[in-house]
Amino acid sequence: MTTSIPAERASAHGEESALVQEWLRKDLVRVREALQSLVAQPHSRIDGPIAYAVEHSGRLLRPTLVLLSSYLLAEEPGRRTHRRVIEGAAVVETLHIATLHHDDVIDNAQVRRGRPSVNAKYGTATALLTGDYLLARCMQGAAALGRSHLLAMAQTLADMCVGQMLESSRLHDPFRTEPEYYAAVSGKTARLLRTAASMGVLGGKVEKSAQAALESFGHDLGMAFQIWDDILDICSTETGKEPAKDILNGVYTLPVIYAVQDSAEVLVPLLSAQPLSADRCRAVVEAVRESGAITRAAEVAQRYTANALLAVESHPATAAHAPVVRRCLRDLVDTFASRHPALRALRDATGPEAEGRSPAA
Repeated sequence: MTTSIPAERASAHGEESALVQEWLRKDLVRVREALQSLVAQPHSRIDGPIAYAVEHSGRLLRPTLVLLSSYLLAEEPGRRTHRRVIEGAAVVETLHIATLHHDDVIDNAQVRRGRPSVNAKYGTATALLTGDYLLARCMQGAAALGRSHLLAMAQTLADMCVGQMLESSRLHDPFRTEPEYYAAVSGKTARLLRTAASMGVLGGKVEKSAQAALESFGHDLGMAFQIWDDILDICSTETGKEPAKDILNGVYTLPVIYAVQDSAEVLVPLLSAQPLSADRCRAVVEAVRESGAITRAAEVAQRYTANALLAVESHPATAAHAPVVRRCLRDLVDTFASRHPALRALRDATGPEAEGRSPAA
């Protein structure tokens, strides 16, 4: 059941939404400046790979989550965001960029966001060292924010490594289970978004329950984000990555897991024979698309999105601005949903018309 929104309230939310969008735009400019400052080093001869990675840092999803979380706690929308929040956003993005360097080396990825990856352009050794340098700068930046934030970033990195190792332990395994997938994703992707959301408290003192709500918000969005990405790896040609790269690398994600459950007799023989040829990979993708697994996985992402919003809509410290943040998240979801029909339902889960709807609806 959908609850109608009074016209006055909708108008007020619309005005606040425009204000927050402009607030976010200006703050992301500050984040990029802080990011450049954080990773700067004095030797121009080695500046190339660092600048190459940071100058093309994509959508800044994780800094956006830091900022939106701080807006949820703001007493007055539009006020200048505290410097510590901006610095926290830069720290989070630095960790993210560092891990991308290492991911591309592990996967031997030649393309990142539609252009040559750092390892393709500068070589594996330089890519690894650049990633290590960025990790070090991340920890320095976190230390400047305080001991608790340094410990949080260190734990985040440890959890991300565990998640990646859990994934690697099931490479080329057609019997990888749904719980194993969730455990890996919770570490390698959702943990950093959980930490990003918790950085929203840097602007002032916040009670622990509010921080827990923000962390739940970030974690569940992270789970949804990874599932969207896994769907698009199979379905989209617009991600800047080689299509079905995960399948070729032996990473069997949620859509594949669901498809195996429905069509084991077809998919298990295809996935078990290694190395996977291009023809067999195309057959796997076709079987996944025909099985209904894409829609099923998208529904899981939708539930995670609804739970993320519920976490902040139900807490007194964040509820007032939650409708506006919902609209900002809708814009992020649209970038995914436009690429595949199965994801369009996610727009309904985050759009204005979803206000007042039960997450189970």
